[in-house]
Amino acid sequence: MPLLLISRPFADASFGLWQIAEDEAFFRNDMPLAAQEEAELAEHHNPLRRLEWLAGRWLLHKLTDVPERLPLAKDAFSKPFFPENQNLACSLSHSKGIVGALIVESGNLQVAGQASTFSGQLSIGCDIQMVIEKMARIAHKFLNEPEKAFVESRPKPEYLHLLHLFWTAKESLYKAYGLKELDFRKNLFVENIEWDGQSGTGTGRVEKGTFQQTFQLIFNKIDISEETELIWAVAFDR
Repeated sequence: MPLLLISRPFADASFGLWQIAEDEAFFRNDMPLAAQEEAELAEHHNPLRRLEWLAGRWLLHKLTDVPERLPLAKDAFSKPFFPENQNLACSLSHSKGIVGALIVESGNLQVAGQASTFSGQLSIGCDIQMVIEKMARIAHKFLNEPEKAFVESRPKPEYLHLLHLFWTAKESLYKAYGLKELDFRKNLFVENIEWDGQSGTGTGRVEKGTFQQTFQLIFNKIDISEETELIWAVAFDR
């Protein structure tokens, strides 16, 4: 079954993972698109990328559990939102034919970078990543010194998984912030990690100029097959 997971990582939130086994016609027949969505899909020419684009929106629709699908749009910083329901926040991710979607219902939502003008609001992000050896070669691009020291202090078998934990956590923070232009080493920080090898929690911070915001992090590992693992993370601010 393509549905790998439905989780409730925090109050009013649903997170799902879908492994694509369908063709494009399956999603097109079951999911009408708005004109702007058709134009956005037309920009993708890679067949797998088109499937991931469609499957992510299809999964979001299933998570909303409403009869009629809500069209999805993107703001000026490419952050997805539902124009017809401002009480729903969402985030999408994809990795090698698997899509992840996070949806949260809240009466008040915000763009994280505008925290000074709002109160009692919510910013969210999610990310998924297949576990790959390449992550060790690019770790210097996203780990700062305290994070690097933490990874190196842990048992050797955890090394690759922890790199993916930091990567997905920081991608989730990046999406929750929503305004782009962040350096993963200088502006994003992951701390207070509790990890048992399968699931865990932590604290994330976004710092840029005079702006600072703290997020709660949840991460998990799921076995896709005997040889394939995936790490997922969500970031949220309550």
